[in-house]
Amino acid sequence: MAGALLAVLVLSGCTAAGDADTPDTSTPSSRVEINSTVSTATTSSADSGTDDGAGVPGVSGPDGPHRRAYLQTLETADQRLTADPDEAVDNGRNGCLDILQHKPGPTQIGNMQRRFSTQVPDLNPAAAQTVLAAARAYICPDA
Repeated sequence: MAGALLAVLVLSGCTAAGDADTPDTSTPSSRVEINSTVSTATTSSADSGTDDGAGVPGVSGPDGPHRRAYLQTLETADQRLTADPDEAVDNGRNGCLDILQHKPGPTQIGNMQRRFSTQVPDLNPAAAQTVLAAARAYICPDA
């Protein structure tokens, strides 16, 4: 299972290889695979407010205190980011995947802006950078 997930992650990261400064424009189907895998990892622990990050290589959480700290950091950037806390955490995990795949900074920021575009259609790059920093600090500190 972990090998299959890693293969999906590696393959999905290859779609924007032509231009390092262009945000990842993966096909919707590859993005859905990543998001559905991440969502599956969080479903079992959503009621407890904790998450072990199972199934996402290199992502260790966040546990309860780290989840709260992550969400509080997002609220300081823009309160709309935490309108759906579970989705905000999933978006952070996907940001960790970008970090772990060593995507260029502008790509990571653009991807984060797109991930939150439903809640915050006008998310500026500085706020997206804050989300990425919070994800690195509280969701994937080993990245």
